[in-house]
Amino acid sequence: MSDSLNDRGKAIEDVFFNARDQDLIQKLKQEMAASEAREAMTLASGIDDDAVLDSLISCGITPESMASVALIPLVAVAWADNKMEDNEKEAILKAANEAGVAEGSASFQSIAAWLDNRPDASLTEAWKDYMTALNESIDPVAFNQLKALVMRRAENVAEAAGGFLGLGNKVSDAERKVIDDLGS
Repeated sequence: MSDSLNDRGKAIEDVFFNARDQDLIQKLKQEMAASEAREAMTLASGIDDDAVLDSLISCGITPESMASVALIPLVAVAWADNKMEDNEKEAILKAANEAGVAEGSASFQSIAAWLDNRPDASLTEAWKDYMTALNESIDPVAFNQLKALVMRRAENVAEAAGGFLGLGNKVSDAERKVIDDLGS
C-alpha cells in the first residue's frame, strides 16, 4: 500500500473519529446541562425525582419561576387573616431562601413587596390558573408532588404564627379556608 493511500486512509479515520468524538462531547455537554438544570430545580422546588424534574423543565419551568410560583400560596395563607405576622414573614423568607431565591433578585423583590403589602386577589387566581394549565401539561405524578410540596409549605406558614403560647390549633379558620381553596 502506498504512503499516499495510507495517508488518505488515516485522514478518513481521523475525520470519522473526530466527528464521533464531537458527537460524544455534545452529548456529554447536554447531559451535564440537564443535570445542572435538575439540581437547580431541586433547590427551587424541593423535588428530587429526576423524571418529575425533567417533566417540569420540558414545560419551560425555570428554577426562578418555580420559586416564585411556589411561594404565592404561602403569601396568600399568611394574609388570610388580613395581617402578616413576623413569624409568617420569617417562614416565607426561609422558604424563599431554601428555594434558591437570591436576595436582590426580581423574585425576591416581588416576595418582599407581597410581605409588606397584601397582593391583589388576582395573584392567587393567576396561581390557580397556572396550576390548572400545569396539571394539563405535565405528568400527573410530577404535578401531585409539586402541589403537595407547595401545600405543605403553606401549612408550615399557617402554623408559624398560630396557636396561643404554642398550644391549640395553630391554623386559623381563615388560613384553613385558603389552604383548602388552593389545594382543591
